[in-house]
Amino acid sequence: MESTIKSASTCERLFDRYHTYTQRPTIADPRVRSALFASFGRMLGPWLPKDRSHGILDVACGEGSLLCYLREQGYTNLAGCDLSPENVAICHALGLERVRCWNALRLGEMPGLKRYRSIFAMDMIEHLPKAEAAGFLETLRHLLEPGGSVVLQTPNMGSLYGCYHRHYDLSHEFGLNEKSAHALFLVAGFASDRIEIRPAWNATTALGRLREAYLRAVHRLLFLGEGAGRPLIPTKNLLIRGSVK
Repeated sequence: MESTIKSASTCERLFDRYHTYTQRPTIADPRVRSALFASFGRMLGPWLPKDRSHGILDVACGEGSLLCYLREQGYTNLAGCDLSPENVAICHALGLERVRCWNALRLGEMPGLKRYRSIFAMDMIEHLPKAEAAGFLETLRHLLEPGGSVVLQTPNMGSLYGCYHRHYDLSHEFGLNEKSAHALFLVAGFASDRIEIRPAWNATTALGRLREAYLRAVHRLLFLGEGAGRPLIPTKNLLIRGSVK
């Protein structure tokens, strides 16, 4: 007999219990908390608002690590959303009550939205269909207040292990390098001189910084034959900021 059962898609199944399936470490572990918070400080510190009362939105906030870091830094006007009910429950258990279970592709319809000084979408753009990525970024741009910025982190296809990180998560849909990331922000309406792309250096120990120096040297050596067309950013992730006037 032919089956007529309609089942959930692969990604729907994954996101329903994302934390259970991925087993990502959380800040419930003090060592993870310390390492993550130190990394956030190094990567994002210069891009955080000086006024700690400014509104900040974290899209696809996962288990709430970045929001908890921002709260510890004194930021008081924080909100977030995530597609996974499991992740949202973890956020609420951490006291992050302004986190909603919401699909980022329908962000413009989410209740309670306002204008934000900073919008973060860390490790999430690669989970969207490429056809939807520019529209999603355009939505974020429209949610910025004057002088605000959108900050993304995404796997770097120009790194030595770009292919590995492209397929690291079952729900990854596409990948970016520094050139295509710039193009994506352009087609989403950001001015070229308001787009910044830099390496996501996140080591916080002497050994970690030594490894970064090694990675920088090996990356430069292996891509030497590419000449001017070689990728310049060696880190496994890119950090991208698009700002508005």
